[in-house]
Amino acid sequence: MLLLLKIFLVPTLIALVTLGARRWGPRVGGWLSGLPTVAGPTLCFYAFEQGNAFAARAAHATLVGLVAVPFFCVAYVYASRKTSWLFGLPAGWATFLAGIVILKWLDPGLAAAWLMLAASCALCYVSLPAHGTLAVASDHSAWDLPMRMVSAAGLILLLTALADRLGPALTGLLTPFPVAIAIIAAFTHTQRGVDPVIAFFRGFLPALVSFGLFCVVLAAGLESLNLATAIALALALQLSTQSVTLWQARKRASQ
Repeated sequence: MLLLLKIFLVPTLIALVTLGARRWGPRVGGWLSGLPTVAGPTLCFYAFEQGNAFAARAAHATLVGLVAVPFFCVAYVYASRKTSWLFGLPAGWATFLAGIVILKWLDPGLAAAWLMLAASCALCYVSLPAHGTLAVASDHSAWDLPMRMVSAAGLILLLTALADRLGPALTGLLTPFPVAIAIIAAFTHTQRGVDPVIAFFRGFLPALVSFGLFCVVLAAGLESLNLATAIALALALQLSTQSVTLWQARKRASQ
């Protein structure tokens, strides 16, 4: 049963987010990509297979790993905006991996890790270059959606298979590895240029701070609550705060 969930649940969530992004544009797509469509189910699978204590420590480590994700976004944009995604992806992934090496050494607590995430998102948000007028996408690659779905399922299968061997700290640090957003960035860049990628990241980074709150509640809650209750509380906090960020973004865009 768990195997079927790993194969079908997350790819389905990725498909829904992708279709939503196509319907409402790259900025809302970034907001949707901040939802726990990959890392959330992955942490649940850790709880089912390794126990709540393992999942709580992995959620803490996932929060720490999230701190490096905004730097992936900035590295991607600056490495590829005058070239192509072929330069952006290696630069972004290398930056992310270098970041988690440093973060593992720092080993911040829950509160410190969330503050670091908020600071890294804010810093990287203002570091992104301005983008021009966004053209409406007329078509999409037939490979875009399947690759997002397959990559998400592959990442979950790999991490859950190696979780017992890697341990909660390293597994959690690797859980937010930017695969799905990398595919979004590469396909969007190829089809529409770098400006929609920048707009996507501008929607994604504020949502990432809310996702950090999801990890905080899950890491703290799994120590004393059952999985369902901890997930419900974590989702409620993330969705409420993330809705505020979307409302603020729409308000600024309309002014």
